[in-house]
Amino acid sequence: MDHAQSVFWLGLYEDTGLVAPTHTASPSLPRTQWASQESYDAAQLVLLTIPSLVLLLLTPIRALQLRRESLKVLPNYTGAIKAVLTIAIATAELAGLILCLASDRHDAYLIAAHAIPFVAALAACQLSFLEHGRSPKPSTLLIAYLLASLICDGFFLRSIFSGHPLSAAPPVVLAAISPKFLYLIVESTNKRSYLRQPYKELPIEQTVSDLNRTFLFWINELILLGSSKLLTYHDLPGLDDTLQSRGIRERMEDLWAKTESGTALLWALFKFIRGGILVNSIPRLATIVFRYSQPIFISKMIKYVTEPVSQGAESDITGYDLVLAAFIIYIGVTISFNIYYQMTNRLRVRSRGALISLIHARCLTMRDGVYDGSAAVTHMSSDVEGIEGFPRSCQELWALSVELLIGMTLLWYQVGWWCITPLVMIGCECLLTRTGRGNRILTRENLVSSRVQKRIALTTSMIDNIKTIKMTGMTDNVMARVQDSRITDISRGMDLHWIMLYFDVTAHGIAFLVPAVTLIAYAADAHIRGEGSFEPTTAFTSIAIITLVGNSANALLVMLPQFASAHGCAARIQKYLLEPSREDKRILLNGRSPENGQAIETGKRAQNGDAQSPAVIIDNVVLRPAATANVCLNGVSAFLNKGSLNVICGAVGTGKTTLARAILGDVPPDSGSICVSTKRIGYCAQKPWLFNTSIRTMVCGGLADEAEVDEEWYNSVLHACGLKDDIAQMTGGDSEAVGSRGVTLSGGQRQRVVLARAVYSRPEIIILDDVLSALDAKTEAHVAEMLLGPDGIFRKLGTTVILITHATQHLPLADLILVLGESKVVEQGTWAELRSSTGYVSKLQVKETDSSRTKAAADERPPTITGIKTASKDDMLDLTRKTGDFSLYGYYFKCIGGPLMTIFLLTGLTQGVTFASTPFILRMWTESGGRDMWLYTGMYALSSLLTWAATVAMCWVSMILISAKTGRIFHQRLLNIIMKAPLSYFAITDTGTILNRFSQDMSYVDQSLPFNMLDVSLQLFKLISNLVLVFLMQAFIAISMPFLFLVLYFLQKVYLQTSRQIRFLDIELKAVVFSNFLETLEGISHIRAFGWQPQAVDENVKKLDISQRPNYLMSCVQLWLGLVLGSIVTGLAVIVTSVAIAFKSTTTGGQIGIALNVILGISNNLARLMESWTQLETSLGSISRIKTLEQTVLPEDKEGEDYEPPPEWPEKGAIEFQSVVASYNPETIALKGITAKISPGQKVGICGRTGSGKSSLILSLLRLIELDSGSIVIDGLDLSTLPREKIRASLITIPQETFVLNDSIRLNIDPSGLVSHEEMIAVLEKVQLWNVIKSRGTSSNGANSGNAAAPSEDTTSASTGEAAPDGATVPKKDGADPLESSLKDSPLSHGQFQLFGLARALLVRGRSQILILDEATSNVDSKTDELMQRIIREEFARHTILTIAHRLDTIRDADVILVLDNGKLVETGAPGDLLAKQPAREGESVGEDCGDKAWLREMWDHAH
Repeated sequence: MDHAQSVFWLGLYEDTGLVAPTHTASPSLPRTQWASQESYDAAQLVLLTIPSLVLLLLTPIRALQLRRESLKVLPNYTGAIKAVLTIAIATAELAGLILCLASDRHDAYLIAAHAIPFVAALAACQLSFLEHGRSPKPSTLLIAYLLASLICDGFFLRSIFSGHPLSAAPPVVLAAISPKFLYLIVESTNKRSYLRQPYKELPIEQTVSDLNRTFLFWINELILLGSSKLLTYHDLPGLDDTLQSRGIRERMEDLWAKTESGTALLWALFKFIRGGILVNSIPRLATIVFRYSQPIFISKMIKYVTEPVSQGAESDITGYDLVLAAFIIYIGVTISFNIYYQMTNRLRVRSRGALISLIHARCLTMRDGVYDGSAAVTHMSSDVEGIEGFPRSCQELWALSVELLIGMTLLWYQVGWWCITPLVMIGCECLLTRTGRGNRILTRENLVSSRVQKRIALTTSMIDNIKTIKMTGMTDNVMARVQDSRITDISRGMDLHWIMLYFDVTAHGIAFLVPAVTLIAYAADAHIRGEGSFEPTTAFTSIAIITLVGNSANALLVMLPQFASAHGCAARIQKYLLEPSREDKRILLNGRSPENGQAIETGKRAQNGDAQSPAVIIDNVVLRPAATANVCLNGVSAFLNKGSLNVICGAVGTGKTTLARAILGDVPPDSGSICVSTKRIGYCAQKPWLFNTSIRTMVCGGLADEAEVDEEWYNSVLHACGLKDDIAQMTGGDSEAVGSRGVTLSGGQRQRVVLARAVYSRPEIIILDDVLSALDAKTEAHVAEMLLGPDGIFRKLGTTVILITHATQHLPLADLILVLGESKVVEQGTWAELRSSTGYVSKLQVKETDSSRTKAAADERPPTITGIKTASKDDMLDLTRKTGDFSLYGYYFKCIGGPLMTIFLLTGLTQGVTFASTPFILRMWTESGGRDMWLYTGMYALSSLLTWAATVAMCWVSMILISAKTGRIFHQRLLNIIMKAPLSYFAITDTGTILNRFSQDMSYVDQSLPFNMLDVSLQLFKLISNLVLVFLMQAFIAISMPFLFLVLYFLQKVYLQTSRQIRFLDIELKAVVFSNFLETLEGISHIRAFGWQPQAVDENVKKLDISQRPNYLMSCVQLWLGLVLGSIVTGLAVIVTSVAIAFKSTTTGGQIGIALNVILGISNNLARLMESWTQLETSLGSISRIKTLEQTVLPEDKEGEDYEPPPEWPEKGAIEFQSVVASYNPETIALKGITAKISPGQKVGICGRTGSGKSSLILSLLRLIELDSGSIVIDGLDLSTLPREKIRASLITIPQETFVLNDSIRLNIDPSGLVSHEEMIAVLEKVQLWNVIKSRGTSSNGANSGNAAAPSEDTTSASTGEAAPDGATVPKKDGADPLESSLKDSPLSHGQFQLFGLARALLVRGRSQILILDEATSNVDSKTDELMQRIIREEFARHTILTIAHRLDTIRDADVILVLDNGKLVETGAPGDLLAKQPAREGESVGEDCGDKAWLREMWDHAH
């Protein structure tokens, strides 16, 4: 007991009237000094009153804040309990004050020491009342006051108990402690059970006390829940307000807008988190203090154990003090480290949300076509994850520097000048690795990232076009191309792995060789100078310090590549953020443009002074479809009136879509102006933009708020678009999800849903880009009459319609017709005017619509639609998520292979043995008394060297051999599963979910997983070695080991059951954000046209919050485990210390030195093992997902489909359908007893209304849907016996949508890579595309288009590359091969893509005698249609041809026509015979199944 405490307690005994025991005084303080002491230690008393003073200072401020708040709790008894306890505390403090005043001593300091706590207790009563009623969480101020007060009281009691019997303790002290402790417990309890609404719905972390958050008690409920059930997203606690994405997004956007260039993104991010970094420095400093107290404690402990018992009795340090110090130091490290990482985790999550929000915000303003979805996905996954650690790196940079300085100072006191040895070795390591760290790592990472981005782009295009790839039989070729891209990724990544391996070699050299070199140098120097033997105190204290210094130095060295990596990732994201923004140069009529402030008077007229109000004025504009493309429209002018129907037509590639996109503001004109009456324009693109939501949500605004749906208008729109009966046939009605990109709908349904969405929004202007091409004649007539007709919706609304079409039957309805060609408007006028001219329109064969027939078509109910039933979306609750799947390790190890695993385990075992031997050798050395010094020196050096060598070998096997092998095998396995999955799998699985497997999962497989396995193995072998050492040094500890192992067993069991499930949810819900980004990028033109940017932001915020929740909680659960493990280590340290003190006479300095260094090692091992093990589990989640996918997604090939046909099959082309019944699922029958025989060489046309089964018939032939009964035979072979991909590869199919891979034109036209350059050019010339590709492909080659992906759009069809006026053409790059340019960088129109598909088919025409055309000419004009039909007749003259067509003119010259309706073959025969049938007269009733009904004739009449 010190002097101040002795004086204080003597006065206290006198004040309370108690008799002070004779042994109150400290042994070092004579009793005469007690009597002569007249004053108290003022500083000591002030220290004791600090908690009360702080409470009194802050109470008025906090009370004022609370008085402004509303009542937040319901009536409850807890408030009364708190009131009783606070009154009890005040009463106890009052009793102490009264006793003080009643005593003979009236010292001012002593009175103040009693009065201030009493006043503070009264303030606590009032504050407790306010906090309980007006705050949703327990009071932080009161809890901090109670904790500090209890600690002070505890020290008082400790002083009393150390010098006095318990019966002599002052009752007033105990009377105050008891209610304080009880009140602390009650105050720390959360109020959720009696909170009012809406506070009851606050996230749990926002309603618990800060003490609860510090020790993560709120996680206990989640841990227990995860161990008792399968977790879903809704079981996860919500994020508090500071982690909500909306606030994060707004603040980060504001900071980014104010940041200048350079390293702008990192600087903006630093400003975003700098407040958190500053606050977080407090627990980080506390961690440093506690961590570097451990070597001091080891030194004191060794001295205490090694000094004689007689001297120990006179020592100032007692065994009790050492046990208490062990507890405080180790629990202090655990708590401070936990608080620090909790705050760091919050900064990490906030940084992730800020970066993803920035990327999303940028995509809403970026110029259309600059970046494709793969770039955004790469930025969101790899790049964002690379920057996530930036907040921690910023904090660790200064903290590790401080640790290094402190460590070197402590080491100086142990080994003198030899303390610089670690610095010298670390400096040498820096010199050796300097050239391989910064620039090289950054360069390699950029190369790897660019390669991964290209692979993701290629994979995305593969997934997007999976149906057409399967139909064309290109599956194996595309798979080979994607796998080659993956192998290239891995080879590029290996360069980076070698650099990281070199770094690990030097880093482990610091960890294992620096201690040996330092101690050997010091001992040799001391031995030469004859300073005696090597002492255990010096040896083991130095080892502890060097271990800490080495860890800090290694961590500091890691900072450089981490910062380089973060800088590289930030640079890539920053490049994305700084890409050119969309330039909306449109001018608003009758007002000012928000963008450029220009104005124009409505009186301006483009042509003849029309008195009507203009909706769109196009004045002498020059347009190019992409920044690197040639000019496609030059000097175009037009005047579109409000409420008019304007039709834009022309040949394929004349710039129709480009003009439409210019009106939308997506394509800025090189010159000229475009004026619009409004910038909110309805838009329907050629390629429908649909995302995975219900039809009702889609039609009622998609992203817009559908809280108030106009039911009458909604139903009117559905009827006008012919969707009422379609919806009636769907299992879920209009609440049924349409799947990713509307995959569950037919082509016509997709077009009509997006059309209904545009109509429902009641736009002033609407642009319809060939939206009627996918509809059959009858449905097209219905939609056209209801929307475009004289009494149509658009006429009633006064909507200005801009219709782009190749269908000539709609031209008579137009108020204005624009004909594009030769880069200009070649004709312009009304239908009557242009028909009487000699131009393009006059040459069209158009039969004007019979209004009565059209009206009847509009009133007739659409046919029943046979579609794909969407399977109910499973939550993917796999029991292995909860219980674990130990076979997963075997699955992974089997992929690694026996030889590699054997080498890895042997090197790990060697590392563990040599690591455990090193401390033993050091102990023998220090206890040898200076004998055999060189022998021990050699043994110690050899053991350290072997440990380092074994560790390096483990790193080489894992980082180089295992990483490359597993990365290659698992990607091939995943690719096989996806590409061989049935078509139904893609109908119920989002594209983002599949893409997440190829991006994030593959990143885990070859980058994270091998490194995590290496780290876990290293830490596990070290931990086992350390535990063995502890048992050997302290045999009595073995008694507690069964209990320790039992605790660890139940701990890991409970923890893993929860962590596995949260890990799965984390990985899966990241795909939600990916899907949202991909959908946004695909529909950015629609979003901007409709003005849905705010709704898009809301949707992204919602999806990001969903993704952030498991991401944040995963780290919280890991920290919970770290806290528990740290507590176990604390207990182990206390036990080791207690046993050493209890058996002091038999414990040597070497034993306790090894034991405490092992405890220090175990503390670090458990922390690292916890972190790396959790990361390993997370990484193994990707393997588990592959394994689960392999087990649940069965390949489309069934048992028995393994017969290999002859290579020349099918050599004739005979096809026979025998009573074929096919279905998409048990409830949706697509084909009903189809029987037909097709002779070799026949040309067969297949027609029918929308949903009649035409596509289903082709899909059954291609084995893309299942046959319930019947058979299909080609050239005598039953298709049910053949592999499905073999069937498709043996047929030639030209689908309606040509698949485009994100790769070169060469590899798109020939994915197999077997066709010569000359053959490619020949077929492209035949379809008249070579000059188009040549003219703009060279321009694309000259541009930097690494990430560009222009959309499908109309471009110039000029066959020459001559310069446009005013130098508008892009200069060509001589010598560039057009076939090597990216097909997406050399955009083609939809019609040109269909020509491209025909060219692709021409290259493989020799592989089969059967050609299938599925609406292969739907997007081309009549002239191009004639060209394609002529090429088909010439090149496939001897082939059996099956043609699906909505345009009946296309199949008029067929040998046989098959007419389908509702899945049945209702009519067959030659076209002439079928058209000769007379349709039923008005009033006559002909049954649907009657054989004499004129099905083809009725459709022909509707179409003409």
